[in-house]
Amino acid sequence: MPALSTIVPRCCAVLVVIAVAMPARADPEAERTRSQLTDDPIVSTWRTLRAIDCARCHGKDYEGLTAPSIIEYARTQSREMFVRRILDGEPSRGMPAYRDNPSIAGRIDDIYRFFLGRADGTIPADPRPAQR
Repeated sequence: MPALSTIVPRCCAVLVVIAVAMPARADPEAERTRSQLTDDPIVSTWRTLRAIDCARCHGKDYEGLTAPSIIEYARTQSREMFVRRILDGEPSRGMPAYRDNPSIAGRIDDIYRFFLGRADGTIPADPRPAQR
């Protein structure tokens, strides 16, 4: 029977070879974030929100200013409530309705997805891909 001192180095060498030969697995959360950062509808949605100027009331990162945080609203409300609030507004509180605005109404699913991503942290405040 071989001595323990000769078996251990061989076992370690085998483990190192196996570890090096195994393909690296990407972090699924990082991969999802990376795919969203280059997702054209998300970047386009961010640009639409900037053009409509939601930031004027909701803050530059939509986390609240004179109006509440859209991110927190997306986190705490159902999709139906979120869509209704955006499309129908709340005129008594100064929130305009966007049902007749094709830039918003036509992208409502992407807008909801954008704010859910902001709420769960997978989409940063500025989702544009880094310039090279």
